[in-house]
Amino acid sequence: MSAFTEARMHLGVELRGAGRHPAALRLAGVDPGALADPAWWTQLVRDAAARGLDLVVLPEPGGVLDATALAGRIAPFVPGIGLVPQVDVAGVEPGVLAKTVSALDVVSTGWEPVTSTNWREAGPVVEGVLEPDDGVRRLAHSRPLTVVRADEPDALAVAAGHADVVRVAAPGLDAAHAVRERVRDAAARAGRHPDDLTVLLDVEVHLAADARASLRRLDRAGELAPSTLRVVGAAVDLANLVERTVALGAADGITFLPLALPTDLHAITREVVPLLAGRGLFRTGNPGTGLRARFQPRHRVLRSA
Repeated sequence: MSAFTEARMHLGVELRGAGRHPAALRLAGVDPGALADPAWWTQLVRDAAARGLDLVVLPEPGGVLDATALAGRIAPFVPGIGLVPQVDVAGVEPGVLAKTVSALDVVSTGWEPVTSTNWREAGPVVEGVLEPDDGVRRLAHSRPLTVVRADEPDALAVAAGHADVVRVAAPGLDAAHAVRERVRDAAARAGRHPDDLTVLLDVEVHLAADARASLRRLDRAGELAPSTLRVVGAAVDLANLVERTVALGAADGITFLPLALPTDLHAITREVVPLLAGRGLFRTGNPGTGLRARFQPRHRVLRSA
């Protein structure tokens, strides 16, 4: 068994269909039927787990599968990584949502509330489940890790008050640093220690020897404008970005958004992660801890040391 070294950065990946790019299915030559097969998703998650990534986000819908059901199918077969299915909370009663959250807790996963309407409506539903004194919260003996995107003001309020992990998007590292500070300030105003929250920066990724030419081929079939910082190039380019993120304090970790699967995921796990470990930026070995323990607030760790 390999030794475990503390990570300086949290790393996650969002697995969306054949990749985030709408033309990825055509480029990768993946059988469309594979996206409806839990075995496809299990293998992708297994690859991420083998390299020690902290979490895998399963978008809603997870390909053509329900994300929460898919997480339940995968979790027993791939230990050592957190599964975070997205759950659409639009129009859901808090009691029903609490039961869903409780079911996720049983299989040791997290969850990411999303909404097909708006966060002004969805926020009170999520808060109704996560408030410590609310009756529906007691349906779960211990709450699974809660991940919230903080792109909108109403979502930021929910994230600041209740999230364990906050996902953000930014066009560059200076902007990411500003967003992280805004999240931490909001947490302090909500009466929480800013280190109670882990801020993960979304980074779109397309890695190959001919990555730019490959992206042009993808874009000819339907261009995808960047939604956040994007790295198109070699593994070392992405490793350099992570190192700069650490140096600037721009985020506590990265959520990789592969444009094409499985090739970009393979490049991340088999090329980028070893580079990061070699630079002392990411742990080696299996941490052997649950998902919530990996994101234990840093100030609590310091006090208990």
